[in-house]
Amino acid sequence: GYHFDVSENVDFGRGGGDGDDTELPPQAQQPAAAAMEVQNEAVPKGVQKEDPQPAAMEVQKEEQSSAEQQHQEKKDQQLSDEDRYLRMVSSETQVKLLNGENPYALTDIDVELLVGRLLDNLEDDAQKRNGKTKGKSRLRSKNVPKSEGRPTVVVLGTGWAAHAFVKLASTYDLRIVVVSPVNHFVFTPMLASAAVGTIEYRSMTEPIRVTNPYIDNFVEGRAVGVDVPGKKVEVQLTSLSTVTGAFKGIAANAPCRLDPESRSSVEDSSPATRTITLNYDYLLCAVGTSARSSIVQGARDHCFNLKTSQDSKRLRTAIGEALEFASRPDLQESYYADDEYMQELAKEERRRRVRFVIVGGGPTGVELAGEMSDFFVQICSKPDGAYQHLAEDISVTLVHGGSDLLPAMDMDLREKALSSLQQQGIQVRLNTRLKEVGQDFVTLTEKGKDGEETIPVGLTVWAAGNAPVPFVQELLSHLPSSAAGSAGRINVDRWLRCPTPTPETFGSVLILGDTACLEAEREYGPAAPLPQTAQVAGQQGSFAARMFNRGYDLTRTPPLLPEWEDTEEFSLLRAWLNARGLEEAPPFAFLSLGLLAYIGDGKALNQVELGEVPVFNYSGRIAFALWRSVYLAKQAATRNQALIAFDWLRTEAFGRDITRL
Repeated sequence: GYHFDVSENVDFGRGGGDGDDTELPPQAQQPAAAAMEVQNEAVPKGVQKEDPQPAAMEVQKEEQSSAEQQHQEKKDQQLSDEDRYLRMVSSETQVKLLNGENPYALTDIDVELLVGRLLDNLEDDAQKRNGKTKGKSRLRSKNVPKSEGRPTVVVLGTGWAAHAFVKLASTYDLRIVVVSPVNHFVFTPMLASAAVGTIEYRSMTEPIRVTNPYIDNFVEGRAVGVDVPGKKVEVQLTSLSTVTGAFKGIAANAPCRLDPESRSSVEDSSPATRTITLNYDYLLCAVGTSARSSIVQGARDHCFNLKTSQDSKRLRTAIGEALEFASRPDLQESYYADDEYMQELAKEERRRRVRFVIVGGGPTGVELAGEMSDFFVQICSKPDGAYQHLAEDISVTLVHGGSDLLPAMDMDLREKALSSLQQQGIQVRLNTRLKEVGQDFVTLTEKGKDGEETIPVGLTVWAAGNAPVPFVQELLSHLPSSAAGSAGRINVDRWLRCPTPTPETFGSVLILGDTACLEAEREYGPAAPLPQTAQVAGQQGSFAARMFNRGYDLTRTPPLLPEWEDTEEFSLLRAWLNARGLEEAPPFAFLSLGLLAYIGDGKALNQVELGEVPVFNYSGRIAFALWRSVYLAKQAATRNQALIAFDWLRTEAFGRDITRL
């Protein structure tokens, strides 16, 4: 009964990474059967026949390998020169193979970086224990009371970089003020799970005041202006009275706390929404990015996003409303007993209302497609699925402008992702771009073909790229032209400092996370900006906190520890840094640990790396177990780990909740 729209060119001949048996296609079975007959006829009577299966299986393998090779050659012929080049340089492994190098060479492991990161973690553990309650922020031998003259650090944002900084930074050495439109950190890789009810929103969030209860203040608002020479930032306070009205259900353009308010509305509103000015000694800009939906006509107004907990909540409610919208009596054929024309119209409209389009074939789009597939299988299953009457109507389409899904992963994992999604019935449209989005339609164009295709849809989700938030442009207008980086990001040096208009202010503004544009040198390829991922942002946040905790002078290049004074008390931290040779601050170095992605049906993809050296790739159900283990271990707190583990057990036992509150 239950099905999705499936594209015609689905390859079911490839085995899954979890070791499942796969039936051979008919063209591979026929030569094998013929080979077995010939072998049987060649054995004389009275002589014991040898088992023909090994030879037959060899023929099967050869035929299957030949068919797969022809299929791959046909795909390669359809690729443009640009697509072929992007494939060759899309990952570190591909670049090494292109250069004739062994991608698994152990000599490429940066041992010094690994040892340094291990020692940093030991230092961080001591800092988190002592730096907040006992006054031993520098691991001194005696307790030191908080100083009223502590430098003020204003942190913009509560994302991965800001959360890592706040969690580690010493409140005895710094006066920390956090500014953000939302008061919590969210584990963004699980937004797709929350959008269909696999886990609940509160299970993957942590209030920033709980992250570090000793910060001096949290301001719920957004930065709208900055005075770099004067070291001041202008903050527009959130209108808290409108929070309860921030979620309006299926309307993708409903007001939200994360959406900027116009200056006129702020000026005419109550004092609670006024703009205030905060003084700082250091400004940490970790405001993240927004959805880049404005590049497509109508996408900003009619697409749902998946970047925040509010986005996930909206999408979950919208999916539930779409299911109910398609279940109304006037869309059932039985409502028009003797009118075949109206029955056909009702059927088409019912299918449109539960036709879901996801734009973007990166990790967010692929994981959402897999989660939605699991959700629809559950609610449409017989005999007790809540929406089993829509089993023949629901469809999911994933639109991607490139030639491969998950372009950051290795080729074998990209093919596994495509094969798995198609086997689940999801229609995958590669080399296809979104031209226009309407309230009930999308217009697509396929690369290399003329013409357009308009598809009636009920709901469209944008997961196709990021754009800078308005404050980034405001900050860039107060910085030198050399600060402007690629894709609207801000250039930073190896210590995450951006250029400033005067030498006196250099080192007072640090850029972290998705907003920062830091060129990273690669051994086997040209330098390129670090990717906008949670791994990079989290490591940058910890790196910045470590620099402040150690007391480096950020106005110097490289940052240096202050000169030792004879009157100064003995410091264990100073001795520790001297022993490690860290009188100068080491530059930021990103240590990649790999990529993970869930692809539905209890399967996942794992690309485990150690810096620039791939360790192993795996896919299937064992990879899914590793995916869950890593995501559980990476949660912000033990509370989140317990809640998410309970949510997974609840989902397995009772299914996903379809209640709309």
